[in-house]
Amino acid sequence: MKSLISRIFLLSTPLLLSGCCYFTPCHRGTYMTGVTTDAVSHQPIHNAAVRLYHYETRTARSGCYSLGGADALPFEFHVSAPGYKPIATEAVPGSYQATVTLVPEGSSGESSFKVIEISRTGMPSFHGAAPNNSFKPKP
Repeated sequence: MKSLISRIFLLSTPLLLSGCCYFTPCHRGTYMTGVTTDAVSHQPIHNAAVRLYHYETRTARSGCYSLGGADALPFEFHVSAPGYKPIATEAVPGSYQATVTLVPEGSSGESSFKVIEISRTGMPSFHGAAPNNSFKPKP
């Protein structure tokens, strides 16, 4: 009997020590979907690197991307592609649609993006949309 109690205690200790994070995420998340285009030609940019926290994806031939998950360091949304000026900003929990416009290297101007907030809950939701000014490019 003592052996059984010891086993139960040993097996349940990690669960007890992990607290709330064992079954549900403790951190809200950010979910981004959108398109990346060339600022000069207005054509989609294929294979651009899109990073949100430690999650990364590449754009499709159409320039489209979608990614997201629980927040983690670094708290950053970053888009880059060879031959273009990259852009980065602080990531804010919620669901967003972002149109990213990358400026070719050697051209004047800075890469930019337009973000529409879909939801501030930190969980995917695609009901309604409102402009969001909380995303600002890093200098």
